[in-house]
Amino acid sequence: MVLASAASFGTLPVLVKFAYSTGLTPLQALTYRFLLAALGLHSLALLRGEHAGQLGLRRAAQFLLLGGIGYAAQSGTFFGALCCLPASLVELVAYAYPSLVAVGAWLLFRRPVGGRRGLALAISFGGVALLVGGVRLQAGLPLLLAIASPILYAAYILVGERLMHGASALTASATVHTGAGLSLLAVLLLAGQPPLPRNPDSWPVLVLLALVPSMIAISLLLAGLPRIGAPQAALVSTIEPVVTLALAATLLGDRLSPGQLLGAAAVVLAVVIVHLPPEAREAPD
Repeated sequence: MVLASAASFGTLPVLVKFAYSTGLTPLQALTYRFLLAALGLHSLALLRGEHAGQLGLRRAAQFLLLGGIGYAAQSGTFFGALCCLPASLVELVAYAYPSLVAVGAWLLFRRPVGGRRGLALAISFGGVALLVGGVRLQAGLPLLLAIASPILYAAYILVGERLMHGASALTASATVHTGAGLSLLAVLLLAGQPPLPRNPDSWPVLVLLALVPSMIAISLLLAGLPRIGAPQAALVSTIEPVVTLALAATLLGDRLSPGQLLGAAAVVLAVVIVHLPPEAREAPD
């Protein structure tokens, strides 16, 4: 289940590219991805006997703000970078976030980084440097957006961790998606962009965006976590950028240089190192 979840998450950058090819703007794609996903996630929660009211007014408002500010901003940088940069590159740069979470936890909560996470951090940053080193400087703003994406996602995770204690993951996720969708809808209307897609071909892609990397991915992850545990799930999830690379190469014709491929391997290796359980590193007696 977790493997299928990671593969579903890996489809996101490629589906965004397809959305753009139908004439959707980043704001339109973002808004409808979150609104449709929120509708689906709330429906799933209701089927399980859960609803946002069980969070309490204060916590529900906090999750709405987390989505409306944190998740919306992170997704905005991710979708913005995909306007001009290859899907595989944007995904791999974004995948540096686990190392950034470790740094953020040390800075904010004084959690020790340790030698293993320090090594992962160095490898991850080196990998990102190799990845972005192959990008032409003309792609200045999209490149900055791609780099900002994992930073904002790490911040989103650190804040979300504090809010999640005692809350249903599915209901919280549905509420976060609602906050993101509503805030992006407001920005869409204020920007004067068409509120509805003009091309009928956009709707199937939007439904897939809401269904595969949101509803299906989140549902499978939540179902699989109790079976294998969070550390093992994190390791299995390293298949996500591999799926993106394969889909982007097959469907979009993306190609990375040898140096960028080395950087991609470094980023994935760093994630594996971060999530290795302590016993995996201990020599037997």
